[in-house]
Amino acid sequence: MVNIPLYCKLLFKRLLLLLIPYELCRVFYFAYNHHYFASVDSGKLFYYMFIGLRFDVPAIIMTNLPFILLSLLPFGGEESIYRKSVLKTVFMVINSIAIFMQFGDSVFLPFVYKRSTADIFKFLSLGSDSTDVMPSVVKDYWYVLIFWGLMVLLTYLLYRLTERKRPFENTKHYVATSISYYIVLLSIMFLGFRGGWQEKPITLLDASYYAPVHDIPLVINTPFSILKTFGEPQLKEHNFFNPEVLQKIYTPYKMPEGGTFKKYNVVTIILESFSKEYIGALNNRHKTNTPFLDSLISQSLTFDNAFSDGKKSIEGIPSVTAGLPTWMDEPFIISNYSKDSTNTLASLLDREGYTTAFFHGGANGTMGFTDYCKKAGFKYYFGKTEYNNDKDFDVWGIWDEPYFQYFAKNLDTLHKPFYAALFTVSSHHPFNIPVKYKNKFTRKGQEMEILKCVRYSDMALKEFFETASQKPWFDSTLFVLVADHAGPSEDPYYSNRVGMYELPIIFYMPHSNLKGRSHTTVQQIDIMPTILGYMHYPYPYFAFGNNAFDSTSDHFAISYINDVYQLCRNPYCLQMEGTRVTALYNYQKDSMLMHNLVKEKPMVRDSMSTILKAVMQTYSSSAIHNAMYIRKGAIQPPSVSIK
Repeated sequence: MVNIPLYCKLLFKRLLLLLIPYELCRVFYFAYNHHYFASVDSGKLFYYMFIGLRFDVPAIIMTNLPFILLSLLPFGGEESIYRKSVLKTVFMVINSIAIFMQFGDSVFLPFVYKRSTADIFKFLSLGSDSTDVMPSVVKDYWYVLIFWGLMVLLTYLLYRLTERKRPFENTKHYVATSISYYIVLLSIMFLGFRGGWQEKPITLLDASYYAPVHDIPLVINTPFSILKTFGEPQLKEHNFFNPEVLQKIYTPYKMPEGGTFKKYNVVTIILESFSKEYIGALNNRHKTNTPFLDSLISQSLTFDNAFSDGKKSIEGIPSVTAGLPTWMDEPFIISNYSKDSTNTLASLLDREGYTTAFFHGGANGTMGFTDYCKKAGFKYYFGKTEYNNDKDFDVWGIWDEPYFQYFAKNLDTLHKPFYAALFTVSSHHPFNIPVKYKNKFTRKGQEMEILKCVRYSDMALKEFFETASQKPWFDSTLFVLVADHAGPSEDPYYSNRVGMYELPIIFYMPHSNLKGRSHTTVQQIDIMPTILGYMHYPYPYFAFGNNAFDSTSDHFAISYINDVYQLCRNPYCLQMEGTRVTALYNYQKDSMLMHNLVKEKPMVRDSMSTILKAVMQTYSSSAIHNAMYIRKGAIQPPSVSIK
C-alpha cells in the first residue's frame, strides 16, 4: 500500500540528516587546512558552520533531485525492493560522490585556494595526465580516502535510522491529505533550493556577506560551488563607464614608443610553482632553496612586488606568453573565448621573422597546451613525444635537468632571431626528484615536500645557463624568468589573498643595463608588453598588461576567484565582490590583512575601484565581442565600441 504522507516525512528526514556529514566535511576542510585558516578561531568556525547551513541545504536538494523524484513517485509499498533497496542505493551513490568532492577539495585548497567550480570537468578532460598521476595521489592522500569512507559509512547509518523496524499499519489516507503533504514538502524544498526568501536564488557571491574573501571556502561547500557555476555565463558584460571615459581610465591598445626595433632573441622560462617565498634573495633568508637563482637575480632586473594572474598552470601559461589573464571562473584556454583572435608574443614576433617554439616536457596535449600554442602562433611544439625518451619521464613530464639540456640543444637549431618559451615540470606534486639526488636535496627535519624539488630545479636551471652561456646566441638573448603560479605554503602570509599570488619576475640579458631591484607592482600579463617595449616593437597591438619599464603607465596587479576581484597597487590592495567594494588593505604594513581601511581611505578606495571597474569592463567586452586583436599595419587601434 502506498502511504504518501509517510514517504514525504521519510524524505524530509533523510535530507535533513545529510546536514550532519556536510558540516563534518566542513570541519575536516578546516582542520586539514588549518594553516590557511590561521585567523579563524573556534567561535568564528562555529559561526561559519551555522551560516554554512544556508549553502548546504540548496546543495543537498540540488544533488539529490533524482532521489527526491524517485521517493515521491506514488508507487511501491514500504517493503518493496524499490523502497528498501533501489532508493537506498540511489541515495548512497549520489551522496558518496558529493562527499568525495568535498574531501577532494580539502586536499587541493593549498594549490588553488578556492572551492572547485564547474570548469573542473573541462580541466579533467584535457590531456592524458590523470591516469599517470592518480596512483601518486592515492599514495600521498590515502588517509583522506579513509576519512571519506568513514563519512560514507556515517551517511549510510543515518539513512538506516530513518528505516522503520516494522511496516506501517494499514490506514486510510485520503487524496486530499496526500496532496497537502506534497504541497508542504515541495514548498519547503523550493525555499531550501533558493536558499531563502530573497528575490533571487542564493549564489556564490552571497557568501561574501558573511565572511571575508579568504574565508569564503569555509562558508560554502563543493557541490554548491560546482552546481552554481554550471551553465553560468563565463563573463558578464559590465557598463560602468561610457566609451570616452573608459579610454581615459584604461586602454589595452598599445602604441609604438619609437626607436629602432631591436630583434633580440627572447627566452621565457616558466618555473612550475616557484613562489617568491622559496627564493632566498627575495625573502632575505640565509638558508635559501635557490642558490643559482639568487645569483642570477644579482645580475638581473628583478621585480620584487610581482604577482601571478591565476592559481593554475592552465591560467599562467597564456598570461605569460600572450598577456591573456583568466579573470573569470573558467581558464581562458578552455573558455568560450579561446577561439577569439588575439595578439600574442609568438604571433607578433612571427610577423617580424622570428622562429617561435614552445617547450614542455609533459605529455603532448596535456591541459590543452598543444592546441593553445598552435592558436597562439607558436610554429613548433616540443613535448614528451618529441623528446622521445621515456626513461627520463616521471608522472608529469621529463625531469627538469635533462629537459633543460634538451631545450638548450634545440635552441641551437632554431633560425635566429627566435622566441622560445619553456615550462618546467619537476616542482609539481607528487614532488619527486631523481633517486640519485635524494640525499643532496632532501633536508633533515620537517619541511614542505616541494622544497627539495625547487632545489633540484634550481640546479637544472644553473646547468642550463652554463650550457647556454657557451652558445653564440646567448649574448643577444633576453631571458625572462617567472613562475606559472605560486606554490603551496604553510606561511600565513603566503597563504593569504595577497601573498598567495606573489612570485618572481626576472629580466636578464648579458652585458645589458637590466640590473637592480624594482618595487613596481607588476603581474604576469605585463611580461608581453614589457618585452615588446624593451625591443621597441614598431606596431600597435592589444594587451591587457602594461610595460613594466614605462614610468608613465599605471602599474597594478589583478586577481580573481569566485566572482571576487582583487587589485594590488603598491602599497594597497582592494577587494571587490561582484561590483561591491568590500575591503581595502595596506598590505605592505598590514601583511596579514587584518585592518580593513575601506571606510578610512575613501579617496584610495574610489581611485582603485575606478581602475578595477575599467579593467573589468574592458576585459569582459573585449572577450565577448572578439575585440582582442589589432592587425599588422594598423596606424591606430580599431574603432571598437566597448560598452
